[in-house]
Amino acid sequence: MPYIVINSSNFYDPANLVEHPTEADADAAARELLKAQPTAIVRTAQVIKRYSAQVQITAEEAQDVLPEAVVAEEAAQ
Repeated sequence: MPYIVINSSNFYDPANLVEHPTEADADAAARELLKAQPTAIVRTAQVIKRYSAQVQITAEEAQDVLPEAVVAEEAAQ
């Protein structure tokens, strides 16, 4: 299973997205990250599962909205 290095001090760090084939490779990457950013909080983790999702967006034309007075008038007839 692959491993990842997580820079908890910067969730936007691109290093958070890199998978490493072995624990040793992840450990080496974490140590390199700490050399570059000594104040970072760095973790390694084993990837157990990957999740993804898809979003479907649909659109339709909106109907004209009648003023309330017209709706009330039509209902009274």
